[in-house]
Amino acid sequence: MSNASWIVLAVVVAVIGVATFLIIRRVRYVRDLRSRGWAFDSSPELESVLDHQAPPFGLGFTRKVDEMVSGTTTSGQSFRVFEYSCSGGGSDFDRRLASLQLPVALPDLFVTTGKPRSGVRGSELSVEPGLTVRAADPAYARAVLAGETAASLSAFGESLHGVDVSVDGSNLVSVGAPKDPDDLHGYLEALAPVAAALGRAGQPYAISPHAPRFGFYGRPDWVLVGRDDHLIDRYGLATEGRNHRTEQLVHGENDGLPLDAFVHRWETVRTEVDTDSEGHTETREVTEYHSEAVLLILMPFSLPMLSVGGSLGGGQKVRFESAAFNDAFRVRTDDPRFASDVIHPRQMEYLMAARPPGFRIDGPLMRFFPSKHDSLLIGECADVAHGFLGRIPSFAWKDLAIRPPAFRI
Repeated sequence: MSNASWIVLAVVVAVIGVATFLIIRRVRYVRDLRSRGWAFDSSPELESVLDHQAPPFGLGFTRKVDEMVSGTTTSGQSFRVFEYSCSGGGSDFDRRLASLQLPVALPDLFVTTGKPRSGVRGSELSVEPGLTVRAADPAYARAVLAGETAASLSAFGESLHGVDVSVDGSNLVSVGAPKDPDDLHGYLEALAPVAAALGRAGQPYAISPHAPRFGFYGRPDWVLVGRDDHLIDRYGLATEGRNHRTEQLVHGENDGLPLDAFVHRWETVRTEVDTDSEGHTETREVTEYHSEAVLLILMPFSLPMLSVGGSLGGGQKVRFESAAFNDAFRVRTDDPRFASDVIHPRQMEYLMAARPPGFRIDGPLMRFFPSKHDSLLIGECADVAHGFLGRIPSFAWKDLAIRPPAFRI
């Protein structure tokens, strides 16, 4: 047998050996889990975790769950442990989570000894030293994190060198669950007293459990439609090329300023001619693929064209006294007086603080130009639409003979 044959044989034997080792390890891992009375699902459906709706859940458009272990702790609390990943909603997330069922459903609460999770809304609260806490109701947070809960959280954190937990309806969710069955058992037994204490302290704050749904955190009116290619013509998007389509369409009522946000994809074809050294030519078609993130807000009134850092051209440039604002936002309009009335010093301060993507108002449409299709970015733009329009002075509305609705500012 040649040296090359021996090398090939050695490689094959090594591959078989590694594969056999991995299979045996996998079988032992699953057997160990089941020997504890736990169930194992290697390919769970996303629907199995849709009762979770607070970050990292409720963010992005691509969401996946993998390798679920379920059972009960020695104290009788039901748990689910699984890999969860999501993208398209702030920072990508891919971690192993433990979720223990609470005796009652409670308002959202986030507690960490490290960096807060991406997408969490609400102000930071001062509750316990060393803990970063966020919740909509400070009184609720302080009540449920006192006494017994604080002690159990401290014990849990000391055993794991940190805490990153959240209350998500009927679930206590902890980031960083281990995979090894022995380590996981200890992890769950340390987390169980936290869930029990929260359940007892949270009784006065009980709410209705979440209805399972593919929703978006903090945006209960948003619906993932998926695809509606009619919007391409309805909103006058570019139609050169071929195979125009929409993806990941989200529609929301947005408190009277309905929004549609989606990815617009299409293709263009160009012809290239190649000539070889002998002068022979070959013609071939090259397909190029294009996409853009589209975010449109439909207003219940029409306004003059005003572009604030947006694009599509038209109108004349307008500059303001603030050099910093002029550098940050290029303004164009077909009604300079309207632009001057609308972009006053307080409005400029708001825009400089919010730093939204560029946007363009034209008639009843307000179009933002985000750099990507991202659920958090869509939410920020939805808020800016209310914030910007809500800061238009009353006299400007009166000059336009428009009676504006109430805005969310």
